[in-house]
Amino acid sequence: MEQKAQRKSMIKVRGGYSDKNGYNVVCNSLQVDDFDDRTRVVICNKLYELCEYKFETHNQKFNYSEWGKSNRFCKDLLTEVFNVSTALEYDSKYDWRLVFKRVEGVTLNALKNEVLDIVWFIINWFNDNTRDLQVDLQKYFNFYLEKECVGYRFVDMEIVKITDDEEIETINTTCNSKYNSCKIHIKKALGFLSDRKSPDYKNSIKESISAVESICQIITDDKKATLGEAIKHIEDKGIKLHKALKSAFSALYGYTSNEGGIRHAEGMFESNVTFEEAKYMLVSCCAFVNYLIGEYSKLK
Repeated sequence: MEQKAQRKSMIKVRGGYSDKNGYNVVCNSLQVDDFDDRTRVVICNKLYELCEYKFETHNQKFNYSEWGKSNRFCKDLLTEVFNVSTALEYDSKYDWRLVFKRVEGVTLNALKNEVLDIVWFIINWFNDNTRDLQVDLQKYFNFYLEKECVGYRFVDMEIVKITDDEEIETINTTCNSKYNSCKIHIKKALGFLSDRKSPDYKNSIKESISAVESICQIITDDKKATLGEAIKHIEDKGIKLHKALKSAFSALYGYTSNEGGIRHAEGMFESNVTFEEAKYMLVSCCAFVNYLIGEYSKLK
């Protein structure tokens, strides 16, 4: 009997049946070294929508001033980004949609740094040349960078890396430790932080703190101890904590346990947790877990 041709994956739906059941999982990790195909398409589409809004939707009459801006945009893009001569082009005949095909080619296929280059150029071009654009360009694009879990943001109209190599290594070290309870909490924290469809920063912080609590319970040999209790007794096991470090993580326990704090389901506080706050807590807690594991290993 003739075999049926093997079907190929054709779509990616975040949170859909395939994603949830492991058939065609949409990447949830923080994208620093490269961008996946989905993210590249999103970046391309948002740049296109921005151009379309300004050059057409924003002024349906398409008066000369908007036409002139479209021409200027095309000439600047070709000259300053693609290094293409515009001498033989007709000044009034530039079609931004045709020129944008070059942008599409870069965002979908080029190296990560070149994708960021062209994003930076276009966002800054609109910021400098289109004062009446009713959009906060940084917030507009940062929203989508965060949604797609890209490890870069616009800060003061410059693109900066929000996670350095040392932070990544700190998280990876915890994820590869021999203590499963710590690994589970940190991986959950990372999952909540990097979920593109519905990131949960509150629970990301909660899991990060739980990882610290977990290693403290292991060291004190008390599975029921809270972080606050374990921190107080950890020195009884031979690990000498610097006074400032001990105070910092005791305060951290209070931060997460007070009324309205991270570990409470109610309260206004949970809605105010940001990506930056959750990322800071993830890295800080991983660093403390790694420190405690190292000191505990010396004792053993």
